[in-house]
Amino acid sequence: MELILGPGGCVQHFMKNKNSPGKIKLFKKNIRKEIREKRDNLLPEYRKESSRLISEKLLNTDYYNNSDNILTYCSFGSEVDTNLIIKKALKDKKNIILPRVQGNNLELFFVNEPSGQLEKGIHGIMEPITNLCIPAKTSYIDLAVVPGVSFDRNLNRLGYGSGYFDRIFQDIPEKATKIALCFDIQLVDSVPVLEHDIKVDILITESRIYHSK
Repeated sequence: MELILGPGGCVQHFMKNKNSPGKIKLFKKNIRKEIREKRDNLLPEYRKESSRLISEKLLNTDYYNNSDNILTYCSFGSEVDTNLIIKKALKDKKNIILPRVQGNNLELFFVNEPSGQLEKGIHGIMEPITNLCIPAKTSYIDLAVVPGVSFDRNLNRLGYGSGYFDRIFQDIPEKATKIALCFDIQLVDSVPVLEHDIKVDILITESRIYHSK
């Protein structure tokens, strides 16, 4: 299947037609492959500077300033680097909650010393060490900073296919703000969605912040 991400490309055409869940899943798979390749090909210097800009935008929002318990993630590979956010939040005396994969779900833990409380998980991502961290509940979360492979300007999110964060979204308090971080090249015209897919509230890239309408 040809993947065109520009205006009027196949993403928009695909969404105008009613397609089976199987076709949507296949289309999602193709988008993931295309976008991950583009993200991996970003120059390290560009990725570092853009990650700084994205982090600073988040840290300057009222959503961050008014939050106490922040769910976030340890960035991996070519993702937007979240280390600055985690370090700044801990310095600001906020509570950082990080996920650990357990079967088909995520277990959540408070982390206050990332250098000594994390280890590589089954996907190679740094995760909390269970016996060194205090368990956290989704009901504690008032800000969720989440990853994703691709997004559109209507704040639809395409994750990695595991559904981990979609399940978290179903449980976090309604008042909690869901913010996603990505590079501009991860944006497409329209992300194909299924019934269980949940939008984010805010999307931050190196060039701008997108808000829910």
